[in-house]
Amino acid sequence: MKHFIFILVILFPIMAASQAGSNSALQQQSDSLMMWLEYLNEKGLELHDDTVVMGKEFQKVLYDENYRKVVYPETYSWETTLAFIHYQDLKKAFWYMINLYPENDTNKELVVKSVLTYDKLFKMDEVLVNTFYTYSFLDPQVSELIDGKPEIVRPDILERKLANLKEIIDYIHYYRSQPKN
Repeated sequence: MKHFIFILVILFPIMAASQAGSNSALQQQSDSLMMWLEYLNEKGLELHDDTVVMGKEFQKVLYDENYRKVVYPETYSWETTLAFIHYQDLKKAFWYMINLYPENDTNKELVVKSVLTYDKLFKMDEVLVNTFYTYSFLDPQVSELIDGKPEIVRPDILERKLANLKEIIDYIHYYRSQPKN
């Protein structure tokens, strides 16, 4: 089963990206890809001088209660993760992977293999950090919204999730440093 999930995680985006059409369709795909990459690399929160800048996705999560229910389900699942991958909503898929990672050794292996595969296409350490900064501070396990602003009430959970993220990133850096055959 885990090999089937791993194959699905990898093949859906590759199959979707491999379909091409006319020049105008290629231009549309190119424009769409650029917007998609911008979204994937957007930081949820960014500090510029003394100002905190909220990314579009962070704002959407902050202000849309129904959207928050999608991003922060009661239980994270591989089925939903695969659906996000299928629709190329990778930022949410990576957030789900971050949350699925600590559940058991099988999940750890699947997350690491998936992330390492995507690292061939993206700088996954950066993408994962951007994903974490987009979603972690609004996570209901971590914070409460008080007067429309997140207030961290469980820094221990935030730190645990950050430690899991660091562990995943350490795997990325380790495998990048290995000689390629």
